[in-house]
Amino acid sequence: MKINSDISKDFFSLFDEARGIALRRKKILKNKSSKCLTYMQRKLLILAIMFVVSLFFLILCCWNMNMILISWIVALVAVVYLIHAIATIALVYFYRKDQDFKNTITIDKHGITDESYFGIKMTFRWEKITGVVIGKRTVTILTDMPIYFYFDISSKDDIIKAIEKYGDSKKIIK
Repeated sequence: MKINSDISKDFFSLFDEARGIALRRKKILKNKSSKCLTYMQRKLLILAIMFVVSLFFLILCCWNMNMILISWIVALVAVVYLIHAIATIALVYFYRKDQDFKNTITIDKHGITDESYFGIKMTFRWEKITGVVIGKRTVTILTDMPIYFYFDISSKDDIIKAIEKYGDSKKIIK
């Protein structure tokens, strides 16, 4: 069964959720729950914590002036951290834009086959698929490698049907 995906309408929120799921894959697979922070929520939470730590050291500089240097370093690291997160999103956006935000996978008895990466045919056997996570906006297919596939939630029924027919429905996490 071929599954086509066009994520051009809402790329940022789809990528945000799918990346958050992929980064927390161990917790999601362990708890069998799709609830987790999105990529940007997690980055902004860490950024806020860094700025609070920076503010804490800034307050401590009232007693020791050397603490102002630590405060500035922590704030600088926080800004670099934010720039890195934004750069990551921009790189993925421009890569997906070159592909017209489209992706096609084939789900069959052999596993999941993807040919969208520069024409390279990659087949992931069912043993390599660790979970199919149904989120609020996406369906994210996790593998035991640092590769994951994500689709708009409108493809949910087709993906579930194909997984139930060819794969292991126990790997579906809602």
